[in-house]
Amino acid sequence: MSSSNDAPLNVFTPTGLAALSGDWTLDPAESTVEFTGRHFLFFPVTGSVPVRSGRAGLDAAGSLTHLDATVGVAGFDTGNPQRDRKVRGPGFLDAGRFPVLRYAGERVAQGAPPVLTGVLTGVLTVKEREVPVDFTVDEVTADGEQVVVRATAEVDRHVCGVGAMRAMVGPRLALRVRAVFVRTP
Repeated sequence: MSSSNDAPLNVFTPTGLAALSGDWTLDPAESTVEFTGRHFLFFPVTGSVPVRSGRAGLDAAGSLTHLDATVGVAGFDTGNPQRDRKVRGPGFLDAGRFPVLRYAGERVAQGAPPVLTGVLTGVLTVKEREVPVDFTVDEVTADGEQVVVRATAEVDRHVCGVGAMRAMVGPRLALRVRAVFVRTP
């Protein structure tokens, strides 16, 4: 790890990832999951879902050993209370029966230099339905005992089992994640 006086570590190198070996805990207060969808297929709708928990680990070689993160469906927020209640309700996400969405990362494939990005492959669980979802890791910065990961993905809500109001709500959601991990003691 770099000290606070050094530049942030470039983790997209074998040395960089190996320096991050160990277990990490997601900091929900500092992490965000934001999305953009389409209403009537034309008008953008943006919002967020609160991060609840998460953990990750890298082995001595810098390979992902585990990644698990959850967000709370009851906190789904677009700034429109009527729409938010409907999306949290039984016709869409059904927060009463399925209070969390879960993502389990399986592996990270690094991009070839000079492109310092990667792809996180994993499974998103929505209402007990498991759907493969790949996140493009746009940025990873490590400084001291903290790692910040920025990643994006696109999810088809119909594939995830959230198919209500097909004519009014577009099928695709663009996700933007800022995940802040702290080293687990």
